[in-house]
Amino acid sequence: MANKKKTNPEITSVAKEIQKSYSWMLWAVGIVSFALYANTLAHGFVLDDIAVIQENKFVQNGILGIKDIFSTFYWQGYWNSNSGLYRPMSLVFFAIEWQLMPNTPFIHHFVNVVLYVLSNVLLLIVLRHFFKNYSYWISFIIVILFAVHPIHTEVVANIKSRDEILCLFFFLLSVYGLFCKKGMYWKIASIIFYFFCLLSKEAGILFLPVLAFLLWNEFKNSKQLVRGIFPHVVVTVCWLLLHQFIINSSPYKRIQYSYLDNSLVACNDILTQVTTGFSILGRYICNTFFPVNMSYDYSFNQIPCAEFLSLPFLGSVFLILLLLGIAFYYRKKCAVISFGIIFFFVTIALATNIITLIGTTIGDRLLYTPVLGICIAFVFIVFNSFKKMQNDSDSSRLIFGFGLLFLFFFTTSFQRNKVWESNFTLFTSDIENSPNSARVNFNYATTFFLQLPEDISEQQSQLPGIIEYYNRALRIDPNDKGTLVNLGVCYYRIKDYDNAYSCTSKAMKMDPNDGALFRNMADIYYMKSDYEKAVVYYKKCIVSKSDNSNTYNFFGSALFNLKKYNEAITAFEDGLKKQPDHAQMWMNYGNALAMSSRLKDAIRAFDKAYALNPNQKQALNYLFMAYRDIGDYAKADYYYQLYINK
Repeated sequence: MANKKKTNPEITSVAKEIQKSYSWMLWAVGIVSFALYANTLAHGFVLDDIAVIQENKFVQNGILGIKDIFSTFYWQGYWNSNSGLYRPMSLVFFAIEWQLMPNTPFIHHFVNVVLYVLSNVLLLIVLRHFFKNYSYWISFIIVILFAVHPIHTEVVANIKSRDEILCLFFFLLSVYGLFCKKGMYWKIASIIFYFFCLLSKEAGILFLPVLAFLLWNEFKNSKQLVRGIFPHVVVTVCWLLLHQFIINSSPYKRIQYSYLDNSLVACNDILTQVTTGFSILGRYICNTFFPVNMSYDYSFNQIPCAEFLSLPFLGSVFLILLLLGIAFYYRKKCAVISFGIIFFFVTIALATNIITLIGTTIGDRLLYTPVLGICIAFVFIVFNSFKKMQNDSDSSRLIFGFGLLFLFFFTTSFQRNKVWESNFTLFTSDIENSPNSARVNFNYATTFFLQLPEDISEQQSQLPGIIEYYNRALRIDPNDKGTLVNLGVCYYRIKDYDNAYSCTSKAMKMDPNDGALFRNMADIYYMKSDYEKAVVYYKKCIVSKSDNSNTYNFFGSALFNLKKYNEAITAFEDGLKKQPDHAQMWMNYGNALAMSSRLKDAIRAFDKAYALNPNQKQALNYLFMAYRDIGDYAKADYYYQLYINK
């Protein structure tokens, strides 16, 4: 009988204890991740959620729309703005979710949170594989700090940003299949998951050098490195060809980014753009360590162009060199620290606008993956400094210190999540965090503008505050048509017709064919009693089919004031065909008929006006005068008595 190998009971006991702690940590990561973002499940659609979900025709087609999603650029289901993006993966998820629960934000938020939980649990498994020679507390603390980092609130709370979650999630699955599992099927799965990562977001290509490094670190052999990375390189090339084919085969031409998309477009030259890119990188570093004053928008001109040797540039260079210096210092003492810092710089590279200008100036969501590198480096530096790298016990002081940081991050994130409940809460909360962004000031003013009460007196009390923020936006960006248009409307409502004219005329110079501006300008001229010009613009408004409920009423009234009664009658008749229940227009129509000596027709018009609005006392007076003028004194007296007793 063969001799059985004896097992050291002490070693077995320690192994079981470690495994038990590891299982507890997996559960802890999952529970914390879900609990942190559970308050987002009742949130609505916010910002670009409208474009990628609620009003996206491909997503609204559910499963049937998946074919269109894979064959078109990112935004085509909503508009024809071909910005060169191809990210079908998140849209496919949205389409399936829409199929299950149409126009229901809950399911999208729920899937976001679940994917975030799975991603963090998977991250712990992957890190534990690579850091198996270190204390299991290290992997756990890295993941738990990453999970509660406040910079992630935009990614999880804003449904549209699922592309960030999916990109990292599929990369981690690719790493898991390549390194944590054995067998050909897992290797094939790794390649497929990496392809999904690329389909989630273009920045996934930055994971290729990370994979190469991990393979080299695993094998320390160039042949095995090439053999391991080659399939992923092939997939990357195929993805690039597919990406370019979809973008270039579109009937819609590729757009050029403007300063409204990316503030760096407004910089004077390439040197200033690059310098500003470095200052943005420095800001990213600061936001990683001090995630405060976060905002949904940092567009023009929250991040102004930075001149060479300016303080923002020099400060950023200092931070960059400091991190690189730390990486160089630890390259032999603790290479993982160097890896974490390099991981940060590699994965943030495209977001800095140094290499190429992207579709945004800076964004909290773009730090989602890079923050992981800093978490790795920071935790390893602390444990290395206290010489607790391999010690799974006797780390209570370190754990307590990290616990305080965890509580700060958790509380900050939980509070920040509430801000993403709706556009209203977001726009009204972040005005203090991005006071120099024209878009933030515009959105803040528009939020209250759209919620103005119907009561005119209440509007008068609220409009000055709205005008103030529109003027702030205009001072930052004097060429924004939307701000000028809305500001003109606000001045019109407070009866400041000179300023209303000034804003509207500037907007018209930017877009001479905007029918809505014809209507606004006509109303302004009408209120200024310049009826000749009012008539000109009302005609343009009608031709462009930009009329509203009062256009024909004002148009006819302007003609009436010019004593063009027959033309006024025609205008009123055209208007009443569209709006037969417009009481005031019937009144004005009756007046025009009366001035044309068509008194019997005028009486019918006044009768209609009074029937539609019995509170319209003036209609009774007009009926009295009309009957009097045709000699029907009995009815004239009847309506006169009604008039004086009303």
